[in-house]
Amino acid sequence: MDSRTAQFEALRPRLFGLAYRALGSRADAEDVVQEAFLRWQKAPVEVASAQAYLMTIVSRLALDAIKSARRRREEYVGVWLPEPLVGAPTPTDAVEMAESVSMAFLFVLESLAPAERVAFLLREVFDAEYPEVAEALETSEANSRQLVARARKHVQDRRPRFEVQPERHRAALHQFFSAVAGGDMGGLLSMLREDAVTYSDGGGKAYAAINPIYGADRVARFFLGIAAKAPADASWRIEDAAGVPSLWLTAGGKLVSLITLDLDADGQITTIFVVRNPDKLPQSTENRAKTGPTPVINHP
Repeated sequence: MDSRTAQFEALRPRLFGLAYRALGSRADAEDVVQEAFLRWQKAPVEVASAQAYLMTIVSRLALDAIKSARRRREEYVGVWLPEPLVGAPTPTDAVEMAESVSMAFLFVLESLAPAERVAFLLREVFDAEYPEVAEALETSEANSRQLVARARKHVQDRRPRFEVQPERHRAALHQFFSAVAGGDMGGLLSMLREDAVTYSDGGGKAYAAINPIYGADRVARFFLGIAAKAPADASWRIEDAAGVPSLWLTAGGKLVSLITLDLDADGQITTIFVVRNPDKLPQSTENRAKTGPTPVINHP
């Protein structure tokens, strides 16, 4: 491996982390990183900072890809959710926020304008200085500050920052599943905030609610209805997806649903994300990321 390729490979996880967060798709992120590698091979011999140079390339490629993806998603059947990172290492390092690959965070990023999203990621997740953000977006430093400020406010309004310990998250998932499997309407309602919402992504290839489901009562009834129709061989387990505890439903030896919860500061469920599109789930759970011993929970 030549020195230039070695430089790129050392930065690949960081570049993929930026592209994935910007696009919410592993395949699209990998395409962006591969194109960045090809451009890196043709870059001038003398580059002051390989990291800054490559982050700029990935930022610009990601901007173009976001615009293209938005056009495709206008034709998507139902709600589009980001692809959970299953069976792959979380693209984080000491600088990046691990929480920024969670489904809830990526879903909020989707509501930002493309330039705001990339500016926010560069500054808030990857600690880029404003001149670097401006260079990547081919804009002024003053405008880059405005983009970050608008994006930061939007993200904070949509998802206030507080830390939920993984153990607390897993406990909520266990309680949620027990209530659903046991047909416990009261138990479910006690966990759900009154304004809870569920987003379900089947992509037209698996059964899912076409529109978001709003309100604790409707959300609870939706999941109780699903449980009543669960296959006889269905089993559930809790595993991490991009470092976030998630509820996995397998049937016929395949992962058919991945459910993640977003909790508020009081531990109540505010949002439930259900990914059922088979294109966004691995065909087998054999190579899933390990999170320690987690017993299979068979559906009654």
